[in-house]
Amino acid sequence: MDPRGIALCAQMSCVLEVACPKPGNVNRYFDFSDTTLEHYLASAVAIGETLRNAAEAGFNHAFKGRYSDIGIGKLIHEAVSESQRWHSGGNTNLGIAALLVPLCASYGAAAHMASEPGDGLVREIFHSIMSNTTPQDTVDFYKAVREAKPGGLGRHPYLDVNDPRSDEEIIDRNLGLFQVLKISSHDSIARELTDRMRITFEVGSPTILREYDKSGSLRSGILHGYLKILSEVPDSLIVRKKGLQAAKEVSREAKRLLKHGLPPEELRAFDEMLRSKDNALNPGTTADLTVSSIMVSLVKGAKP
Repeated sequence: MDPRGIALCAQMSCVLEVACPKPGNVNRYFDFSDTTLEHYLASAVAIGETLRNAAEAGFNHAFKGRYSDIGIGKLIHEAVSESQRWHSGGNTNLGIAALLVPLCASYGAAAHMASEPGDGLVREIFHSIMSNTTPQDTVDFYKAVREAKPGGLGRHPYLDVNDPRSDEEIIDRNLGLFQVLKISSHDSIARELTDRMRITFEVGSPTILREYDKSGSLRSGILHGYLKILSEVPDSLIVRKKGLQAAKEVSREAKRLLKHGLPPEELRAFDEMLRSKDNALNPGTTADLTVSSIMVSLVKGAKP
């Protein structure tokens, strides 16, 4: 697959994720007060050029072996900035951009090495790209976080993203993005970016593809993939807003629903429970991980 095709799979994954009715998230039937379906769709369109640039950068730098020149942080910042330029809502895709930009670059590099690259090659390249990120990538990533203003971020005693002095310390201590994300490994997105996309490749995408092969419905595959991730990985956004115990309770309910075959009435009740007034139980991190899982599934041939 060429860089254009890789970027289209990434863009389409954003659209398909938000369109699919999933408990607790924005979808075709439900909006939040600060983010709507239209905001997410606008974001998916807005980041297209950035995702293609990421895939092309991976393709072009594969033979050089200079992954540090890709500029992962700059591309993530660009994706967030472009999204916010084209809609008036809140944060729609910081986590999505953080996952899709290096994933596009990895598939781009893999396409340069093999006509049909397997998961092992893509994941190894992904690790090489992330482990070769630079302090400038970190600073640019911090800029993206500040612009996106994700919910429940809070303050941190070390390298606080909200403290501009952190940028100076990052440069002075030569801290690449991979190193800083390792420090934040309690967050599922940070852990995914430093662990060869384990959830995407070993949990989310396999579940989507199994259900897709069984039912012929990508929508059903996405719902199952989302709930499978949620059942195994307590959602980081819920943890930040309501604590680990609340996140674990949500995961247990997702697991129970999957075990019982997703009874429609119980699925609706779960959805209503997650839609609290302040969206504190919104499994937003799980939705981001579902997007990357959909992208991998599309690259492997799944179609809506």
